[in-house]
Amino acid sequence: MKQLAAVLLMLVLSAPIFSQATVKIATTYDRAKDKTTVKMAPVKISGDKDKYHSLHTSPSFSYQGQQPQTPTTIDFELQTVVKGKLDVDLYLVFIVDSETVFLSSNRWGIKRPVPGRRWMGERLVFRMPYQRLLKMAAAKTVAVKLDAVTFEFGQEAMQAIREFAKHIESLQLVK
Repeated sequence: MKQLAAVLLMLVLSAPIFSQATVKIATTYDRAKDKTTVKMAPVKISGDKDKYHSLHTSPSFSYQGQQPQTPTTIDFELQTVVKGKLDVDLYLVFIVDSETVFLSSNRWGIKRPVPGRRWMGERLVFRMPYQRLLKMAAAKTVAVKLDAVTFEFGQEAMQAIREFAKHIESLQLVK
């Protein structure tokens, strides 16, 4: 009986460890383009804050053929849902261990990302050097500042970035 109680107690205490979901990373091959894409499923950085309803990240990279290759750049995607109109002149920087990093980006608006709301969504894709992603994965703190609103990457988002970087490194071992 004592052994059963000890096992149950151990399971209850270790439950948070087992409940943490691992990051989903999909690898797809497009035969027509002879191109492989590796993409992390969107991970939430923040919920409701200021004029933003939510902020997610979903980095990816591609290479020719099916043989894994070390990427030179990562398409570091941020997905926002804004309560209202999008800011045409949005200024965005990353803050990695107190270092401010500006990266060029492309932007696409998404109409009505939340059914029944007059909100707008936006996809921002940053051309991030692979070495910058590795620095981000090794950092103690990461944040993204959208104009005056700063979003710190929490434990889940940081773990996702680290797992994505480890996944890329593991592809290099397959060669």
